[in-house]
Amino acid sequence: MSVQPALHRQHCSVAAPTQLWLDAEGRLADGGGWFTGLLHGDTRMLSRAETTVNGFAPEPATVEPAPGGVLTVRGLVRGIEGPTEDPAVELVQTWTVTPGAVRVSLRLATSLPQLDAEVRVRLAADFTDMAAIRLGRFREPLEPVSADGSSLRWAEEGKTLTVAAPDRVEDGCLVWRGTASAGRPMEAEWQATLTDTGDAVVPAHVPAARSVRDRPAGPLGALLDNSLDELDGLRLATRTAPDAPFLAAGAPWYFTLFGRDSLWAARLLLPLDAALAAGTLRALAAYQGTKTDPAAAEEPGKILHELRAKELILESQALRLPPVYFGAVDSTPLWLCLLGELGRAGTDDAAVRSLLPNAVRAADWLLAAGAAGRDAGNGGFLSYQDTSGHGLSNQGWKDSRDAMQFRDGRQADGPIALAEVQGYAYQAALEAADLFDAYGEPGAAELRDFAAGLRGDFRERFWVEDDGGRFPAMALDGHGTPLDVPGSNMGHLLGTGILDPAESRLVADRLLSPELFSGYGLHTLSRRATGFWPFSYHCGSVWSHDTAIAVRGLLAEGFTEEARVLAEGLLAASAAFGHRLPELFAGVSAAESRTAVPYPASCHPQAWSSASAVVLAQALGVAF
Repeated sequence: MSVQPALHRQHCSVAAPTQLWLDAEGRLADGGGWFTGLLHGDTRMLSRAETTVNGFAPEPATVEPAPGGVLTVRGLVRGIEGPTEDPAVELVQTWTVTPGAVRVSLRLATSLPQLDAEVRVRLAADFTDMAAIRLGRFREPLEPVSADGSSLRWAEEGKTLTVAAPDRVEDGCLVWRGTASAGRPMEAEWQATLTDTGDAVVPAHVPAARSVRDRPAGPLGALLDNSLDELDGLRLATRTAPDAPFLAAGAPWYFTLFGRDSLWAARLLLPLDAALAAGTLRALAAYQGTKTDPAAAEEPGKILHELRAKELILESQALRLPPVYFGAVDSTPLWLCLLGELGRAGTDDAAVRSLLPNAVRAADWLLAAGAAGRDAGNGGFLSYQDTSGHGLSNQGWKDSRDAMQFRDGRQADGPIALAEVQGYAYQAALEAADLFDAYGEPGAAELRDFAAGLRGDFRERFWVEDDGGRFPAMALDGHGTPLDVPGSNMGHLLGTGILDPAESRLVADRLLSPELFSGYGLHTLSRRATGFWPFSYHCGSVWSHDTAIAVRGLLAEGFTEEARVLAEGLLAASAAFGHRLPELFAGVSAAESRTAVPYPASCHPQAWSSASAVVLAQALGVAF
């Protein structure tokens, strides 16, 4: 069985659609069990860039990230002896990543009176596809299609990589010869340029620096600064709508447009960046479903799940997803929620007005999905089931195969109706109804009737009880049976309006119980469940955005102290990751470990995780 490469110790710099991954010691080299490389879109292009000085590889000392896509790697060349036992030669390599290009500066310093130096960078390119990388399967290096005295070029199927240096190229290496001495370092530079004419996404304009009133000091300020820098590196647009920016879901596997991920990131960032919300809505509207296609899970009015340049095939998971895939039950209501929130913000009336036709189609899908559930005897709930045989078996944000289970570990049969999706749908219907009234569109009354019925059905069918009291189940299975185990999904219900005040109180209390709150964040699944495992992707781990969404909901419901407790836990966890928030981390509690424990395959940066810093800051008293 193939296992995804670990990512938690690697160093990453992103400038979408380009990303650089170095190993824990700052090297870009094949082997060693690390995932490294220079990627563009869904392809690893450069697979090796190993530097030597007079034949000796530097011994890494530090790797220092800086804003603007910069990683600085310091190394000591111990093979070159000095007059004492102290190292006499230092090589500093500074990688600067911009969309489609990476510049690498080399600075060779020494304490010696004179050092005659030969610096070599040995390169290799393999053009391995992202799906293969996720399975740990890498191609053999490719031969350059051209080489001259100062550059090397590789090309395949519309993808090109050109590496250029002002000095010379010898035997597939960049080579510089010169002299360094005490106080007079030797300096050099090389650059890689990457293109992919078939990619579905393109770079987006990065806005001017955002201003934060009363910027916090200390760990919270560091988290906020790092997060906003990461988010700038994730900005993309599509070839279909190049002037509609959105955030790529995350690096390295999800470096493209995702429905729920991009929408949630835009919602969390709305207090700071209304233009991103409008761009995300427009980018997704450009691909709104127009027909019924089970292979792509497409339906009229539906908002996509993910966009790629070509079919995504993951053999180990029996997945074969078309380039435009709609297998998400939540993207469409989340799209309507964001449009409604943008409309209430009052910052971009033109964008809201222009998207009304798409809102009408999305609302029609919402009503049709509810009617289908009611016709099936499922209470008008939105549900999902893959009918293609090669799509996602779970189509909410917890989309791994084992995510939906009962307390005893049994897997739920479909079609599955997720608790949080009913909350999204309730809010979406009311947001759309208010918009339609405000802009003179018909259909508001039907949407409000749908919302009222959904709220009543939810109260009747989703609430269950255990020895800790009443709580909303994570989901109903295909037989209408509630999953009898608490999960973090209930936190997404807060602030949607589907709960009354007493129910919201019960949810808040359960979220902060030791069963779900690790001290660092919310467990995805109750610690008391048979299937709980702290290193499970969705059955015991802690997801940064999941906890932040609960914080956002607690604030909306007036539970400010509870929101602060969760926010402080997540802030404490971020210290273990360099004052950054990864996609997820292990569900090892604060009582078990004095620092948050990594989930090795966690992506970073991840858009909705980085955007979570804004919500944490709000809960801790920062105004935007």
